[in-house]
Amino acid sequence: MEGAQFDRWNDKKKVINFEGSYPHFLQGQIWWAQLGQNIATEVTGKGKDFLRPVVVVQRVYGNACLAVPLTTIQRRGDYYFSFNDLKGSAQYALLAQVRYLDGKRLKYQRSDIKKDDLGRLQDALCALIKK
Repeated sequence: MEGAQFDRWNDKKKVINFEGSYPHFLQGQIWWAQLGQNIATEVTGKGKDFLRPVVVVQRVYGNACLAVPLTTIQRRGDYYFSFNDLKGSAQYALLAQVRYLDGKRLKYQRSDIKKDDLGRLQDALCALIKK
């Protein structure tokens, strides 16, 4: 089954690359991103579009970003950052899974993070890197 998921993701990734478009996105927005089928403990996307919510931490090169994947499953510890999005939903950022994403992977916007929470998330991310 897992091998089939990799094959489906490779087909989907080709479509994203050649037919995908760049949405207008900003720092602090939460998007459903097409993260794909990944290896071992790397966070993956779910469903037919391999989607996972991410928070845009920093826009890079105009059409790309540094993003942190999110979960709604409660997590605690140095590798996680908890906050409520602007819709009031509890979110847990998976700090150790931070990654560079091309904007074509961003499917549609889900919500936003409060400006002060974004600053605290960035501080937590920097602290993890310096650890």
